[in-house]
Amino acid sequence: MKTQLKKFTFPYKTGILIFSTVMIFTPLIILSIIGPKNILYISPIAARLILFVPPLLAAIGFIYCTLGYHFQILRGDELKLRIHLEALNIAFTTMLVFLFALIFIFLNFFPTQFNYLLVYLAVIGIIAYELGVIFVNRKYR
Repeated sequence: MKTQLKKFTFPYKTGILIFSTVMIFTPLIILSIIGPKNILYISPIAARLILFVPPLLAAIGFIYCTLGYHFQILRGDELKLRIHLEALNIAFTTMLVFLFALIFIFLNFFPTQFNYLLVYLAVIGIIAYELGVIFVNRKYR
Protein backbone atom coordinates (compact mmCIF):
# COMPACT_ATOMS: atom_id res chain seq x y z
CA MET A 1 0.00 0.00 0.00
CA LYS A 2 2.77 2.42 0.94
CA THR A 3 4.71 1.78 -2.28
CA GLN A 4 1.56 2.36 -4.32
CA LEU A 5 1.13 5.77 -2.72
CA LYS A 6 4.78 6.62 -3.39
CA LYS A 7 4.39 5.77 -7.07
CA PHE A 8 1.05 7.60 -7.46
CA THR A 9 1.60 10.39 -9.99
CA PHE A 10 -1.66 12.36 -9.56
CA PRO A 11 -2.84 12.14 -13.16
CA TYR A 12 -5.19 14.64 -14.84
CA LYS A 13 -4.14 17.58 -12.65
CA THR A 14 -4.82 20.19 -15.33
CA GLY A 15 -8.25 18.82 -16.19
CA ILE A 16 -9.24 18.58 -12.55
CA LEU A 17 -8.01 22.12 -11.94
CA ILE A 18 -10.14 23.45 -14.79
CA PHE A 19 -13.13 21.42 -13.60
CA SER A 20 -12.69 22.73 -10.04
CA THR A 21 -12.51 26.31 -11.26
CA VAL A 22 -15.77 25.87 -13.14
CA MET A 23 -17.41 24.13 -10.18
CA ILE A 24 -16.54 26.94 -7.76
CA PHE A 25 -18.68 29.33 -9.84
CA THR A 26 -21.49 26.87 -10.58
CA PRO A 27 -23.79 28.00 -7.72
CA LEU A 28 -23.66 31.57 -8.98
CA ILE A 29 -24.49 30.47 -12.50
CA ILE A 30 -27.33 28.19 -11.38
CA LEU A 31 -28.81 30.82 -9.08
CA SER A 32 -28.64 33.46 -11.81
CA ILE A 33 -30.43 31.09 -14.20
CA ILE A 34 -33.13 30.41 -11.59
CA GLY A 35 -33.56 34.14 -11.09
CA PRO A 36 -33.69 36.27 -7.96
CA LYS A 37 -37.48 36.07 -7.68
CA ASN A 38 -37.62 32.29 -7.93
CA ILE A 39 -34.87 31.58 -5.41
CA LEU A 40 -37.34 31.76 -2.56
CA TYR A 41 -39.56 29.11 -4.15
CA ILE A 42 -37.03 26.31 -4.59
CA SER A 43 -36.96 23.62 -1.93
CA PRO A 44 -34.43 23.95 0.89
CA ILE A 45 -32.89 20.58 0.02
CA ALA A 46 -32.32 21.62 -3.61
CA ALA A 47 -30.90 24.96 -2.49
CA ARG A 48 -28.49 23.22 -0.11
CA LEU A 49 -27.39 20.86 -2.88
CA ILE A 50 -26.84 23.78 -5.25
CA LEU A 51 -24.83 25.70 -2.66
CA PHE A 52 -22.96 22.76 -1.08
CA VAL A 53 -22.09 20.10 -3.65
CA PRO A 54 -20.30 22.10 -6.41
CA PRO A 55 -18.02 24.01 -3.99
CA LEU A 56 -17.30 20.73 -2.18
CA LEU A 57 -16.25 19.11 -5.47
CA ALA A 58 -14.16 22.19 -6.26
CA ALA A 59 -12.44 22.05 -2.88
CA ILE A 60 -11.67 18.35 -3.30
CA GLY A 61 -10.28 19.07 -6.78
CA PHE A 62 -8.13 21.96 -5.54
CA ILE A 63 -6.75 19.79 -2.72
CA TYR A 64 -5.98 16.99 -5.21
CA CYS A 65 -4.16 19.40 -7.53
CA THR A 66 -2.26 21.01 -4.66
CA LEU A 67 -1.05 17.61 -3.46
CA GLY A 68 -0.23 16.61 -7.03
CA TYR A 69 1.87 19.69 -7.72
CA HIS A 70 3.51 19.38 -4.29
CA PHE A 71 4.67 15.82 -4.88
CA GLN A 72 5.64 16.64 -8.46
CA ILE A 73 7.98 19.34 -7.15
CA LEU A 74 9.36 17.08 -4.41
CA ARG A 75 10.08 14.31 -6.91
CA GLY A 76 11.87 16.74 -9.22
CA ASP A 77 15.52 17.56 -9.10
CA GLU A 78 17.07 19.78 -6.47
CA LEU A 79 17.23 22.82 -8.74
CA LYS A 80 13.47 22.79 -9.32
CA LEU A 81 12.89 22.44 -5.59
CA ARG A 82 15.21 25.37 -4.89
CA ILE A 83 13.48 27.52 -7.55
CA HIS A 84 10.09 26.70 -6.04
CA LEU A 85 11.21 27.49 -2.50
CA GLU A 86 12.80 30.79 -3.48
CA ALA A 87 9.69 31.77 -5.45
CA LEU A 88 7.55 30.94 -2.42
CA ASN A 89 9.84 33.08 -0.28
CA ILE A 90 9.40 36.00 -2.68
CA ALA A 91 5.62 35.51 -2.76
CA PHE A 92 5.31 35.27 1.02
CA THR A 93 7.40 38.37 1.62
CA THR A 94 5.44 40.31 -1.00
CA MET A 95 2.13 39.23 0.49
CA LEU A 96 3.26 40.21 3.97
CA VAL A 97 4.32 43.68 2.84
CA PHE A 98 1.07 44.17 0.94
CA LEU A 99 -0.95 42.88 3.91
CA PHE A 100 0.32 45.64 6.17
CA ALA A 101 0.02 48.28 3.45
CA LEU A 102 -3.53 47.25 2.54
CA ILE A 103 -4.61 47.12 6.18
CA PHE A 104 -3.37 50.68 6.64
CA ILE A 105 -4.99 51.91 3.42
CA PHE A 106 -8.30 50.14 3.95
CA LEU A 107 -8.70 51.12 7.59
CA ASN A 108 -8.02 54.76 6.90
CA PHE A 109 -9.45 55.36 3.44
CA PHE A 110 -11.66 52.47 2.23
CA PRO A 111 -13.14 50.58 5.21
CA THR A 112 -15.67 48.76 3.03
CA GLN A 113 -12.87 47.13 1.02
CA PHE A 114 -11.46 45.57 4.17
CA ASN A 115 -13.83 42.61 3.66
CA TYR A 116 -12.05 41.73 0.41
CA LEU A 117 -8.53 41.77 1.85
CA LEU A 118 -7.99 38.03 1.39
CA VAL A 119 -9.09 38.21 -2.24
CA TYR A 120 -6.57 40.95 -2.93
CA LEU A 121 -3.85 39.04 -1.11
CA ALA A 122 -4.59 35.85 -3.04
CA VAL A 123 -4.25 37.64 -6.37
CA ILE A 124 -1.07 39.39 -5.20
CA GLY A 125 0.35 36.08 -3.96
CA ILE A 126 -0.32 34.27 -7.23
CA ILE A 127 1.22 37.05 -9.30
CA ALA A 128 4.21 37.35 -6.94
CA TYR A 129 4.81 33.59 -7.10
CA GLU A 130 4.72 33.51 -10.89
CA LEU A 131 7.05 36.50 -11.13
CA GLY A 132 9.29 34.90 -8.50
CA VAL A 133 9.58 31.74 -10.58
CA ILE A 134 10.56 33.82 -13.62
CA PHE A 135 13.18 35.81 -11.70
CA VAL A 136 14.66 32.79 -9.95
CA ASN A 137 14.80 30.83 -13.23
CA ARG A 138 16.83 33.67 -14.72
CA LYS A 139 19.10 33.64 -11.68
CA TYR A 140 20.01 29.98 -12.15
CA ARG A 141 20.49 30.04 -15.93
